[in-house]
Amino acid sequence: MRFFKEIYARIFSISYKRLVKIMSAKIFSLKTKIIILLSVLILFVTITLTIVYVHNLNQLVSSNTKLFSQTMMSSKKEDLQHKIDLASNILEMFYKKTTPKYMEAVVKKGLVLHQEQLFNQLNSIYNLYKNRETTQEIKKRLKNIVRYSHYGGNGYFWINDMNNKMIMHPIRPEYNNKTFINTPLVPFVELGVTALKKEKTDRTFIKYKFYNPTTKLYDFKVSLVRIFKPFHWVIGTGRYLSDVTPMIKQEALKSIEASRYGKSGYFWVNNMNYKMIMHPIKPEYDNKFFINSAKVPFVSLGVDALKKSKTGSAVIQYSFYNPATRMYENKLSIVKKFKPWNWVIGTGVYLNNMNHSLKKVKENKKIEEHKLIVKILMLSVIIILLVFVIAYYLITTFIINPMNSLTTEKKYFEEIAQIDYLTNILNRRAFYQEIDKYFSYAKRNELEISVMMIDIDFFKKVNDTYGHEAGDYILQMLTKGVKESIRNEDIFGRLGGEEFGICILNADAKSLCKIANKIRKNIENQEIIYQNKTIKITISIGGYNLFENRDDDFKIAFNKADKALYEAKETGRNKVVLFENSLTCEKN
Repeated sequence: MRFFKEIYARIFSISYKRLVKIMSAKIFSLKTKIIILLSVLILFVTITLTIVYVHNLNQLVSSNTKLFSQTMMSSKKEDLQHKIDLASNILEMFYKKTTPKYMEAVVKKGLVLHQEQLFNQLNSIYNLYKNRETTQEIKKRLKNIVRYSHYGGNGYFWINDMNNKMIMHPIRPEYNNKTFINTPLVPFVELGVTALKKEKTDRTFIKYKFYNPTTKLYDFKVSLVRIFKPFHWVIGTGRYLSDVTPMIKQEALKSIEASRYGKSGYFWVNNMNYKMIMHPIKPEYDNKFFINSAKVPFVSLGVDALKKSKTGSAVIQYSFYNPATRMYENKLSIVKKFKPWNWVIGTGVYLNNMNHSLKKVKENKKIEEHKLIVKILMLSVIIILLVFVIAYYLITTFIINPMNSLTTEKKYFEEIAQIDYLTNILNRRAFYQEIDKYFSYAKRNELEISVMMIDIDFFKKVNDTYGHEAGDYILQMLTKGVKESIRNEDIFGRLGGEEFGICILNADAKSLCKIANKIRKNIENQEIIYQNKTIKITISIGGYNLFENRDDDFKIAFNKADKALYEAKETGRNKVVLFENSLTCEKN
């Protein structure tokens, strides 16, 4: 190393004197001088950087091995701490879902879904048998359906009447045919009837305390009661708020179990009572206690360390089986306490790689140093000879050309992402993006805006009769026909299949009818010739004008237009129906 430095000093001294003479000479052009100066600078900078690198490398390897080991250990601890903090944040995210307000919202959403499914079934059965069987026979049939309808393991439904009399309770048959007024132990009957009468509605939520057989306590319960109008029954179902927390905990454990990093990094969860809750690699450990276990030492080590820790996290080291090497090796782990649930989350890394790295650094010290010196000499010569050629080539090839190419490709892919490949109009995503802007503009400027949904009548029959290629051609011709019927500033897009959407600015309900009927008539009169066959099609259109409901967003508007489209389909097709009171636009 000292010899190399001396040679470098001599070269620098001689080169500097000659460089001064060359730069002072008048026989060289300015361009040549710049080339020479740049080449010399590159040479000396490269050599200087190499010497600095070799010197620093030599000092690093020659320094205290213990210090180097501590640095690597500290780095691993920081990395593990970062990962354990991320996992802890996942648990925190799930814990926030256990707030009473969130749990009540989850329970209400589930109750609405399950009760809606039951009422759909009851209404279907009632309509099927109302003209076939007596009232008593239908009631018996429907009560059996309610009695045996269960969900979620312990969810059920009961029936009472509007006079607080229990008609059927599947879990507590002793309640049947009894009237419950001012009964604190069975409050839900009177609460439900009272709430329905007071709110003058056919469904409502009630909240009360009731005995929970799972916790063996009187817990808060949310119930949904709804009137079954044919018999004036009150059908109710409910769920304990305390049942939501275990479900959220299970979801949190699944999320932690699925969280991995590197080739074999994972997280486990135990509690502060030395019980393993979840181990993704060793599921046989789950729900077992590990106190002073030589085979599974990290549970008790972690809990004991956390009991002494003031920061809520701790570092532990132990020997554990490495499935990659099939040997017991030293392992470094970080454990962190999650106080709300009294859980401990941990992760770790085997230390054999660190020891191997230390040994490798020492062995490669001289090899790297020699290779680096040879490389610098070769690279210096090559750089000096090709510096300007390479600079020109690199700038042109890797900067200018790619930038031009990226600009072209970006424009191309932006167009592809917005245009429907078949009809060459806006696709669903681009259409909704554009109308979102339209709606914002209309609201700011207090302009009327109208939307319509278009669907081809009996399009499946067309595909089945003439084939899907003919169907594709019809979609293209429909697009052409619609474009001829609307303004350039109107937004037109394909929403999927044979369904299209249009957004029109400055159009009231009357104008909407006129434009929609114009489109419908043009398509009806359009003759589509495919493979020497004339195909005629019709369309149904659902429209909605936002004059009175200007605060509706585009999703609500198109949902209403879709309902009008459904009305047009159900009442004969080949027509235009507006959402307001299912108004049918007169054909013109």
